[in-house]
Amino acid sequence: MRRILAAALLSSLSLPAFATAAKPVDDAVSTSTRPVSTGVTAPQLVYSSKISISPDELPAAYSSHARVVLKFNLDKTGTPQGIEVVQPLTQPIDAKVVEAVRHFRWTPAVLNNQTVPIEVNLTVQVQR
Repeated sequence: MRRILAAALLSSLSLPAFATAAKPVDDAVSTSTRPVSTGVTAPQLVYSSKISISPDELPAAYSSHARVVLKFNLDKTGTPQGIEVVQPLTQPIDAKVVEAVRHFRWTPAVLNNQTVPIEVNLTVQVQR
């Protein structure tokens, strides 16, 4: 009796699966449509201004690989907004780098053929 009950339960579970698989392909395609993403296009730097730092402003303790790391948002037009210094160097150098980056321009990020704001992390190398 237990074998028959187990066989009946197993066969009843397989029937809905078989019935689902037996649907015509046309019905499945016509009832579930999703938009296709065109993907994401990353922003590209199109204009940058030169940052002038005199050699005496950079302390001797810093090597030639001194850097300032910034975090900001690029709006839908490619303009940086809300610039924050994540990894500072010195206050005067940080201020010059932030001021220069305010004037940088990017092509905006694009998602599904629409411009979108995006968060950017930017590392600026400071050389002697």
